[in-house]
Amino acid sequence: MSKKSENLEARISDLTEERTDLEAKIDELIADMADAAPEQRKTGDWAADGRLTRKYLELTNRLGDVERDIIDLSRQLAAGDGPAQPH
Repeated sequence: MSKKSENLEARISDLTEERTDLEAKIDELIADMADAAPEQRKTGDWAADGRLTRKYLELTNRLGDVERDIIDLSRQLAAGDGPAQPH
């Protein structure tokens, strides 16, 4: 295995761990929101601009970035260390 392949695999592994962590945090936030009373969701941390809503959006956006990076790196690895193939 080439050094580049090893680096790609290590990066994919790191991103996979990050993805697992992000998913767990998102699941915790979803459970927290489900426990909140409807009126708390309108005015509290779960309101449209609330602290937990912003945190949820931040985490889901990062999760999307991580997923894209995993896909791109996996394509590079599958292509034999070449550049990522356009989709």
